[in-house]
Amino acid sequence: MTKRDYFEQHEYETLVKTIDEMAAEGMKIRGVLVTQEFKYLVQFMVNSFIRPSDLRVLKHAHVTVKPILDATNPAYANFLILSHPATKTTDQEVVTMPAAYRCYTALKEDQQKRGKGKKTDYVFMPEYPNRNTMMNVLGRLFREVVKQAEISNENEIHTLYSLRHSSLMFRLMLGEGINTLQLAKNARTSQAMIEKFYA
Repeated sequence: MTKRDYFEQHEYETLVKTIDEMAAEGMKIRGVLVTQEFKYLVQFMVNSFIRPSDLRVLKHAHVTVKPILDATNPAYANFLILSHPATKTTDQEVVTMPAAYRCYTALKEDQQKRGKGKKTDYVFMPEYPNRNTMMNVLGRLFREVVKQAEISNENEIHTLYSLRHSSLMFRLMLGEGINTLQLAKNARTSQAMIEKFYA
């Protein structure tokens, strides 16, 4: 069975903290600043089950905010529906965790300050119309952050895909009574894949 490297909860927290520190220091990777937007991207992926390839196509027009009517905590009162084009399997709508809504809201506010965040704009790194270039830049940023966070070892290979794996593993490990069929639909994969590689 293929080994699917994901971040443990404490490793994910270290990763986010490292991004904060690098952004505060104004650190650049091959001329590109590490920013809070990059942190939102990492957090969004872990709370939405999406693949790195989805970052190429996801636009604000594909994002719909939905309220949780019986929510008792305002911080968990909304989630997102993602209806972007399929990049690997199906175009099933993706239902995110509430934390993805908070990341998205903060991200959009930051983008609107610099004239982005319109429906036709890409959600992540909209300054890169060439999405192949965007993915290359993103990959370099991520590799350097993982290196700076010192959370890799010789038996693990952490890539952007590790964020998707982490997203699925966190739901299975931390959630109660998880319906693997529903989780598979949200992640645009099959129940068999969830049970084979994650559960």
